[in-house]
Amino acid sequence: MSLIIQRSVKDLRGNSLVKAKTDLVEWSNKAIISGEYLKKKTRFKDAVSFVEDCEEIISRKPYDTVLKGWTSNFREWLGEMYAPSVVFEELRRIRGMDPYSYQHILTISVVGCRLLEIWITSAPTIKRSFQALICHRLGKSRTAQEVLLKKESLDEAEKRIIFEQPMVGFVLNAFYWADTNHLCAKVALQHQEDRKGGGYPSGVKTNSLLLDILHMLDRFDALISERPFRYKKFSVREALDILKQDVDEGRMEEDVLKAFTDLIRNESLSDYKALKFGTIGRPA
Repeated sequence: MSLIIQRSVKDLRGNSLVKAKTDLVEWSNKAIISGEYLKKKTRFKDAVSFVEDCEEIISRKPYDTVLKGWTSNFREWLGEMYAPSVVFEELRRIRGMDPYSYQHILTISVVGCRLLEIWITSAPTIKRSFQALICHRLGKSRTAQEVLLKKESLDEAEKRIIFEQPMVGFVLNAFYWADTNHLCAKVALQHQEDRKGGGYPSGVKTNSLLLDILHMLDRFDALISERPFRYKKFSVREALDILKQDVDEGRMEEDVLKAFTDLIRNESLSDYKALKFGTIGRPA
């Protein structure tokens, strides 16, 4: 399998990371990446505006019921978790160019960890997952605003830019974390894939609880939000009905949606099917 990216990828300083026409499968298996970006790190809890923005999610409808009583102190929950400082620069860039996308990322990350804790009890796994969810859309910072906010149908060149966003995110995360096999890089690459193999950029069949949660929240939050290319936003009930179709088609685990629905409705959590973290791949 090959996975060829058509455009070059640069860091925020304009330094070239990967050239256009690079086969990311071949590159990822041979790349030797320095730890340059890891020399300067920032703890999540020390990024004040980031923490405040995350805490805003906790009180925002309809997520307030999902997150009710989840953690009494979000900064304390973050603990000693860190990221390369450049990650926070990337997030600030996304926040400035597309506030919706920035809030969307934070929503998926905060609510996603709440759901993941229903099945996963390992705190280190939850923390690594939060890092990966926060970093999964760094590739969006390389997408022009006129494409992100376009109301008309995208042309083929613009569709290609959207299609390559996970690949760009994979490259950025691989360099920032100095590891093409890092969870942040793998989740960035596969966040648009699904269990049926109907996603992109590779069309692989996923086997991951984390990606199921990400897929569901990505769809749900987009459906209930105002978007420039859509006539109207959907109600919570309508969005849940659409997600039920995804479940019926086998695109994600049924109990992931069941748990989210119970939390949305402020109902007691049921005894859900035991789900494992699963595996998340990279270019192979």
